[in-house]
Amino acid sequence: MASYYEITSRGALIKGREFNFSNLYLYHIYNSSEPNQQQIIDNVSSTAMGGLTVNNWTVYDGVASDATLVARGQGLHTYAGNWHCSFTLVFEDERFNGSTLEVKGIFEETHDWAIVGGTGEFAMASGVIKKTVYERTPEGTIIELTIRGFCPDF
Repeated sequence: MASYYEITSRGALIKGREFNFSNLYLYHIYNSSEPNQQQIIDNVSSTAMGGLTVNNWTVYDGVASDATLVARGQGLHTYAGNWHCSFTLVFEDERFNGSTLEVKGIFEETHDWAIVGGTGEFAMASGVIKKTVYERTPEGTIIELTIRGFCPDF
């Protein structure tokens, strides 16, 4: 299934652009000879908190073998009762190459991630990333992303 990208002008108190991306798939690979995340600090055994993991997740425009790499989720997540994520979605595709979205949130299946900023095409972005588990594999999880946001025109 091909990805769908839509950016539209929006008139309101602040002139800006709305963006909607669907059919993007984040590969969360942790049980493989080539993982895209690595735990660097283990949880404290008495509290189970404090684990720190760095990630370089890949985001593709589909799940087929010919899917195109769109972006990478580069950052970290730490365990404090839930896995709290803070990462930069760095776009590598031709259209948005070099633009970023700053993302924060809990890595639980039922929680969305907040878009709290961005650069390039997405300067000062705000919005939300809805995530749904698409498939669990022996290597990790494939998560479907739907990104909705807004950024002002300068």
